[in-house]
Amino acid sequence: MLKIWIALLTCFLFSLSTWAVFYVDKIEHKIAVFGIVGAIIAAITSVLSIAVNNKNIKEREMELLVVKEKQKVFAHFYNSYFEMLKNVKEGAEKGMSTKAENEMMDFKKGLMNWGSEELIQNYLDYDSKLVQNSTDDNTFNMLIDGDKFLKDLRREMGFNDSDKINIMSVILNAEAREELKN
Repeated sequence: MLKIWIALLTCFLFSLSTWAVFYVDKIEHKIAVFGIVGAIIAAITSVLSIAVNNKNIKEREMELLVVKEKQKVFAHFYNSYFEMLKNVKEGAEKGMSTKAENEMMDFKKGLMNWGSEELIQNYLDYDSKLVQNSTDDNTFNMLIDGDKFLKDLRREMGFNDSDKINIMSVILNAEAREELKN
């Protein structure tokens, strides 16, 4: 509908300008007609710029809302992940406590609502590799896969991490970081 109004208004202004150039004899009247055309163009430009600005503000507000919701969802993953790491560090028989399982379920619920298709697929790949690595007792691959998925989460939030940094190294102590480098 807006395009129709803009097209009609453009035709009107073009017709008015053409009429002023070819059919108005007095220069004062031509100046008045072009003044009117200029005022109409200025008014339209300001109204359109305000409309575009309001649309952009609403889009940014929606993006911010989505990012906040994603932060809440991803917090469930971090809570579950760190709970599992704590249990492994303490030597617990079972890798996931009830609290970690509940957090992971909340993460999965939120992922279905707020996660992109790519992130959902990356999670499914990560979860499959996690199960495979835990049966193989391959801690190094678990750390690499965990690092990749954490970077996927951060990318979903708008961060761009290079391959130079290993996010998983944040949770490791100094000795384990050195061992991971080698």
